[in-house]
Amino acid sequence: MNHTAFKTELRNSTPTTHPMDSLCIILLKATCPVNRFKKTSPSKWKHNTGKIPSSPSKLKYASVNVPSSPSKWIHRLRGEPWVLIIFNRIAVYKALYRLFGGFVADVVAAIEQAVHDGVDIINLSVGPNSPPATTRTTFLNPFDAVLLSAVKSGVFVAQAAGNGGPFGKTLVSYSPWIASVAAAVDDRRYKNHLTLGNEKILPGIGMSPATRLNKKYTLVAANDVLLDSSGKSSTSDCQRPEVLNKNLVKGNILLCGYSFNFVIGTASMTKVAETAKALGAIGFVLAVENTSPGTKFDPVPVGIPGILITDVSKSSDLIDYYNVSTSRNWTGRVKSFKAVGSIGDGLEPILHQSAPMVALFSARGPNIKDYSFRDADLLRPDILAPGSLIWASWSPNGTDEANYIGKHFNTSYFDLLQQSTFTLSFLAFNRNRIGSIGEHFAMISGTSMAAPHIAGIAALVKQKHPRWSPAAIKSALMTTSNTLDRAERPILAQQYSGSETMTFRSRQPSSRLGPGPSFRAGYEDYLGFLCTTPVLNSHEIQNYTHRPCNYTLGHPYNLNSPSIAVSHLVRTQTVTRTVTNVDEEETYTITARMSPAVAIETSPRAMTLRPGATRRFTVTLTVRSVTGGGVYSFGEVSLKGNRGHKVRIPVVAMGYDR
Repeated sequence: MNHTAFKTELRNSTPTTHPMDSLCIILLKATCPVNRFKKTSPSKWKHNTGKIPSSPSKLKYASVNVPSSPSKWIHRLRGEPWVLIIFNRIAVYKALYRLFGGFVADVVAAIEQAVHDGVDIINLSVGPNSPPATTRTTFLNPFDAVLLSAVKSGVFVAQAAGNGGPFGKTLVSYSPWIASVAAAVDDRRYKNHLTLGNEKILPGIGMSPATRLNKKYTLVAANDVLLDSSGKSSTSDCQRPEVLNKNLVKGNILLCGYSFNFVIGTASMTKVAETAKALGAIGFVLAVENTSPGTKFDPVPVGIPGILITDVSKSSDLIDYYNVSTSRNWTGRVKSFKAVGSIGDGLEPILHQSAPMVALFSARGPNIKDYSFRDADLLRPDILAPGSLIWASWSPNGTDEANYIGKHFNTSYFDLLQQSTFTLSFLAFNRNRIGSIGEHFAMISGTSMAAPHIAGIAALVKQKHPRWSPAAIKSALMTTSNTLDRAERPILAQQYSGSETMTFRSRQPSSRLGPGPSFRAGYEDYLGFLCTTPVLNSHEIQNYTHRPCNYTLGHPYNLNSPSIAVSHLVRTQTVTRTVTNVDEEETYTITARMSPAVAIETSPRAMTLRPGATRRFTVTLTVRSVTGGGVYSFGEVSLKGNRGHKVRIPVVAMGYDR
C-alpha cells in the first residue's frame, strides 16, 4: 500500500501546563536524546515557533524530572481541570486525515517508525471501526499485532477504548498487551438553562454569558424568519445568516434546530453563534428533537448568550410553548411572536460529588475474541481516566472538531471569562499573542482524550523505573487505582445499570510509585495467551509472530494480568496469578468476595514477599447458580500488606451448566 501520505513531525516541546490531547497518534518520549531520532529527516523538525532548526543540535533536550512528592505531579483544584506537568519530547506521527480518514497500513507504518525511533510510550487514540473480519481473532488485527511487536521492544501502549457506549461489546482495544482506557466524566460540568415565559425552566448546556437579568426576550424560530420560504429543512440549523430576515431576528432570541449536519460535522454551534450575532440577535437556542443513546453533546464557548437543549422531551416543551404562543394566519405565516424567554449563565462550572463517572459514550465490555462477538477471557477496558470536557491545546490547523476550525471569538468573550468566577488561568491567555481561543485551545470529549492521561502517568513511572516492562507499568497503574468516587461510593456509569458496578477503576496519580506486588507478563506470556485461545491455530499465530506455539497457559484466563475474567465458567475452575514484590519485605493477607451466583476461594490465605521475590496464588471459582445469557457475576481479590500496600484484582465470571 502507498505510504507517500505518511508524514512525521518531531515537535520540540517546552514544559506545558495543560492536559495532553492527541490527534491521530502522539508518542511520548521520557528520556530521548536528539540522536535517537537521527533516522528522521531534520527538514521535518519544528520548533514551537514554527521555524526549522538548521541542525539537530539546536533542538532543546528536556528530560523528565519526577517530583519527590506524587502530590506535585498533578495540580488539582475542585472545579478546575487536571493539569499534567510532564517534561518530555513528543513525536507526532500523522497517518489519518479528517473526512478522508486513512489506511490501516499507514497507521501500522507510523507505529513501526515510532518503535524504530526509540519511543518509550505510545498513545494511540485511534482504533478499528469494527472487529476484524480478516483474522480469526480480534487479538491479531493489524493494530494489535503491530502493538505486540512494540510491547516486545519495551514500549508501553495506551489505547482509547472507543466511543461506542453505552452499548455492550463496543470496545476497539482488544488485546492484553495494550492498556485500554475508558473515559470518565469529572466533577466539572457546564450547565445552563432557558427560562420560558410560562416560568418553565429547561436545562441544557452552553458556555455562554447570560441575557440581561430580570428581562425576557422574544423567541423567533429560524423557519419563521426566512427571507425565502423554500428549503426550510436546510435552514433551521442556522448555519446561513444570509437566508434569515435580520429585521425579525434583531434584538430577539433565535431558535434553531439540531440537524443531522451537526452529527456529521458540516454544522456547528459556533456557526449558530456567528449567525445569531450577524443578525443582531440577543442570543440563540439550539433544540435537539431526535437523538440516539451515546450521542456526545459538549458545551462550546460562545461570545453571546446561547444554549443547547439536549433533552428531547425538554425540546418538545419548548416547541409546544412556542407554537401555542405564536399566532399565525391561515397560510401558516406568523402574525405576531409572543413567546419569550431568557438564557442563564453557563460560564461557571457546576461541581458534582458523584465523580468520576463512566462517560455515556465510553465503550463497554465484555471484550470479544472474534468477529462473531464471542466473549473473551479478558476484562476490558483496563482503566478509567478523564475524557469528558477536556481543555487542551489545539493546532491552528486543526479540523477534527467543527466548533474549533479557525473560528475567532471577540475580545469581549475573553473579558467575560476574566470577569467570571470560572478560572481559566491554566490557559495562560495572552490576547495580543493568541487572539483566538478557537485556534489554540479546545474543549472536547472522547476516550481519545482519556488515553493521553494514562500515557502521561506511564511516562512518569517509566522515568522513575526505566527498567520496568510495559506490563509492570500497566500493573502499577491498575492495582493502585481507585474504585470509589469522591463521595466514597462505587464508581458508576452514566445510564447506570446494576451490572456495571465494580468494574471500573479510575486512575489518579496520587499513589506511590512503589505499588508493592506487581503482575508481570512478557512477550512469551502473550504468545502463550494467543496459543491458548481456542479460535486460533498455531499456523496463524506463527504467520504473525514467526514463533511456534511451544508454550501455552492451559486457559487464556491464566495470563498473568491484574484482573480475572472467565467468560464460560462450568462447575469449578482454578485461575493462577503470580506477583513480584517491587518494594520492601511485606506480608500480604489475601481475601476475596463475589456475587452469590459464584463462590470464590483463594490459596494461600497469606504470603510474605521479600524484595524482588515472586510468589504464586490461585483463585478458585465455583458455579452456585447458572446465569448465562450475558449475565456476569462480579467480585474482587484483595491483597492487603502489613506495610500499607493494597492491591485489588477485579473478577468477573459467567456461570454455565456445561
